[in-house]
Amino acid sequence: MPEDTPAEVAAVQRLSTTAHWDVALPVGETVLHLLAFSATTPVFDGPEDRNGRRNHDEVGFWTRYEPGGPFVVMGNANLDPDDGEGRREAIHALLARVQDPEPRSEGGAAAVQDGANAVQTGDPALDTGDWAEADGPGNLRVDYALPSKQLRVIDSGVVWQAEGPLAEAALTASRHRLVWVDLEID
Repeated sequence: MPEDTPAEVAAVQRLSTTAHWDVALPVGETVLHLLAFSATTPVFDGPEDRNGRRNHDEVGFWTRYEPGGPFVVMGNANLDPDDGEGRREAIHALLARVQDPEPRSEGGAAAVQDGANAVQTGDPALDTGDWAEADGPGNLRVDYALPSKQLRVIDSGVVWQAEGPLAEAALTASRHRLVWVDLEID
């Protein structure tokens, strides 16, 4: 927290903007832990970087949490490992702890690569969020499904149609796209 945070505020400030959930899901003889969350966006604050710091801590929580079995960290980190704003150390640490199946989409790759997108370094096929290119951050990879290393990844993807009615409906529903991972569990 910023140094000038009053003690009474710091004493009651929750880590989670929304929540961090550990949902134990029985799969045969195995219990798979679905670790779900939605972190605050790391922007829309001042020089104290309160939102950036909070986003970092919300994402970083999963690098320290031990569910006691196989798991998948899933949700909206609101943090791209390569582009946009934010304290990337947290997402890099999380990606180092888990498998990153790097789900891809044709829609992200086919999106207009001008404005903010033109200067990004990340692979556009990995993007999961669709924001304005001219006056916004452009398309970013902010949504994840990250299995623990003991699970076998069969396939993965991002539901982002390049064109057509489904593409238009998805954009109307949310700037975020669905991310999926197909796993084999012993």
